[in-house]
Amino acid sequence: MASHDRDDDRTLGHAYDGIEEYDNPLPSWWVWIFWATILFSLGYYAYYQLGPGPSIVAEYEAESKMLAERAAALAPRAAAVTDRSILALRADAAAMSKAKETFATRCMPCHGAQGQGVIGPNLTDEYWLHGDRPVDFVKTITEGVPEKGMIPWKDQISPEEIRALAAFIATLQGTNPPNAKAPEGQKVASGGAGTAGR
Repeated sequence: MASHDRDDDRTLGHAYDGIEEYDNPLPSWWVWIFWATILFSLGYYAYYQLGPGPSIVAEYEAESKMLAERAAALAPRAAAVTDRSILALRADAAAMSKAKETFATRCMPCHGAQGQGVIGPNLTDEYWLHGDRPVDFVKTITEGVPEKGMIPWKDQISPEEIRALAAFIATLQGTNPPNAKAPEGQKVASGGAGTAGR
């Protein structure tokens, strides 16, 4: 191995097979940073673990609350679902056209093409099993009536489509289709779903 001519090179005093190991100290700026990080970590630990600093759980809860408030502020304000708001959809031709298609594909097998009732009850008379108000229709469509064989549609139809379908069902009141199923449930004295919410 070639010898060094520099006088300031220091060896560690041991050699192996003619190879000497030099003592190359770290730069002083690196050593200062190293000690600064140690002092900072001690102060951090003392403040957050032993002192008045907030705990990880408290910071997590505060951040979760802030994010929930932000999400609530950014979420669109859903209009309250009332009989009046549902019945107002009857004036929306596009919504009613879509609801009629939904009725034909989802409801017709049990309630008939005109709502006259097949396996399911007649939707055109003044008798109702699960409520005569449009909000009752929304609940029945959303949650279904499993004990009677009606599945909940909330996972297959959007809330907007369910409200439009409820409005469409309200239009069937009093249409008197031929071969209607016999009445079931309780008679509504107020005139039925078509006038609910007025």
